[in-house]
Amino acid sequence: MDITSTPPSPRHSRTGSPFSGWKVVLVCCVVQNLAMGFALGSFGPLLASTEQHFGVTRSVATTGMSLVMLAAGGLSPFIGGLLQRVSVRNAMVGGALLSAVGYWGLAMLSSFSLALVMFGLIGVGLCVMGILGPLTLISRWFATDRAKVLSVVNLPIAAFVTPFVVAKLLPEYGRLAILGSIGTIFLLVIPLLALIVDDPARLGQAPHGADRDSGGVIAMDAPFSVRQILSSAPFWLLSLAMGAWAGAGIAFVVHIVPFGMERHMALQSASGLLSLYAGAGIGGTLLFGWIADRIGPSAALALSCFCQALLWWGLLQVTGLPLFMMAALMGICVTPATTLHGAALSQLVGPASISRAMGVSYAIKLPFIFTFPPFVGHLFDLSGGYRLPFLLIASILTVSCLFFVLMIFAVRQPDKLLRATAIG
Repeated sequence: MDITSTPPSPRHSRTGSPFSGWKVVLVCCVVQNLAMGFALGSFGPLLASTEQHFGVTRSVATTGMSLVMLAAGGLSPFIGGLLQRVSVRNAMVGGALLSAVGYWGLAMLSSFSLALVMFGLIGVGLCVMGILGPLTLISRWFATDRAKVLSVVNLPIAAFVTPFVVAKLLPEYGRLAILGSIGTIFLLVIPLLALIVDDPARLGQAPHGADRDSGGVIAMDAPFSVRQILSSAPFWLLSLAMGAWAGAGIAFVVHIVPFGMERHMALQSASGLLSLYAGAGIGGTLLFGWIADRIGPSAALALSCFCQALLWWGLLQVTGLPLFMMAALMGICVTPATTLHGAALSQLVGPASISRAMGVSYAIKLPFIFTFPPFVGHLFDLSGGYRLPFLLIASILTVSCLFFVLMIFAVRQPDKLLRATAIG
C-alpha cells in the first residue's frame, strides 16, 4: 500500500525528537563487530589449545569453523524469513544468548561432539547478529546512503584486533578465561540491544532520506515470498557472482601464506600478507561504501570484482615487497563484500524483504565458500604450484564481473522490475 502523506524529516520525528537511526547504527556496529570478530578472529589463535583440550587432531579441530559457517549459511534462509515475522531486536537478543552459551560451552565441556553443537550455536548467533539483523535494521532506517552506513556497520575492526589480543592473552590467562570472557561479553551486550527500535514508524519517524524519495511517497510493499525472490534473474546474477567472490576470498585467506612461502618468504613474513590484507580491509569497506552510494552498488561490485581478477593474475607476476602491496589491495577490494552485497540486495528487493532475500542469497554462497579452498589445494597438488588455480580464479572473477555488469542493465529500476517479476 502507499502512504501519500508527507513524511517527517529524517533528522526529527513528528514530536521533534532527534533521528534515532544513528543509535541503531551504533548498536549494529558494536554487535556486528563482536559476532564476526570473535567468531573469525579467535578460532585460529585458539586452534592448538582446542586440539589439546579435546584431544583431537588438527583436521578434526578445524571442523569447528566449518560448523560455524554451515550453521550461519545453512540456516540463513530460515532465519531471514523469521526476521520478517518477529522483532529483530528480540532475535538479536536470542543470538547473543546462544553465542554466550556457545562460548561458555566450548570453555567448560570436554566432549568434542558437544563442542560441535556449541560451534553451531555460535554460527546461529553470527547469522543473526553479524549478517541478517544489522542489514535488516539499516535497510529499514535508511532510504538513502545505505552502502555508506553499512560500510560503517561492517568495519572489520574486531576481526583485525581479536587475533592479536587472543594470541597475547592465551599464554598468560588460558583458554577457559578467554572463551568465558567472550561469552560474558555477549551477555553484557544484551542491555545495549534494548536501544534498537525495529522500525522508524514506531517512533513517528521516517527512514533517513525518505523525504527525497518521489515527492514524499513511501511505498510500503508486502514482503516477497522465497519463490518470488528466486524468480528474479537479477537476484541470481547477484547471488552467483557473490558466491564466486566469497569463495575466492576464503581461498585467498587459506592459501596466501603458503603461496608467500612458495615465493621464498619466511613464515613470519608470509603471515604478514594476511595481516596486511585484514588491516587494509577496514579502509576498503569505507571506500567502497562511499563509491557505491555514488555510482550504485552494482557498479561498485563490478569495479571491485574486476580489480580482484587483475590482482589474482598480478600475484603471479611479483615477489618480495610488491606482494605485500597486492595483498593490501586485495583486502581493500574483497573485504567490502558484505556491505556491497547487502546494499545491492536492499536496492533490489526493498526493506520489507531484505532479511529473507539475504538469507536465501547467503545460502547460495555457501557451496562456493566450502569448495573453493580445497579445490585450489587440489589444483596445486595436480600442477605442482599456484599458477593454474590462481589463473582459474582470475577467470571466474572476470565472469562474475560480467554478471554484475548484466545486473546493472537489468535493474535500472530494481524495485519495479522485481515487483513486476513477482506479480507476473
